[in-house]
Amino acid sequence: MTLPNGRTLAYTDVGAPGGAPVLYFHGAPTSRLDLVPWDNELARMGLRVFSPDRPGYGRSTPLPGRRLEDWPADVAALADRLGLERFAVVGYSSGGPYAVACATMLPGRVAAAGVVAGVTDMTWAPPGRVSKSARPS
Repeated sequence: MTLPNGRTLAYTDVGAPGGAPVLYFHGAPTSRLDLVPWDNELARMGLRVFSPDRPGYGRSTPLPGRRLEDWPADVAALADRLGLERFAVVGYSSGGPYAVACATMLPGRVAAAGVVAGVTDMTWAPPGRVSKSARPS
């Protein structure tokens, strides 16, 4: 999808059509494709999971100088496009802070938030182990 600022936000849609909406935020260096193999299981659980690529990952346009607090605007634009008034968010690994940012900055829209194996600071990783796009600007 094209965001209001002209950037591209790529995402996947897996699980049950009409299921409880969840936005899943991937870790580093993965992408929106994390949960594709779990499509049938997510459908069985009654969940519909949308997983956007964060800026600079997968097919989403990089955002030079991006800040964590920029992410909720992208998520709100995606939710608007999908017609989601309320939804849950889950962040895995370095996606955890992005889930917390959405819960904090979109309180009227985020019904629940979860963080799995959350990582908040990728500067500890040795050079070459984490893509440059995953490191803070």
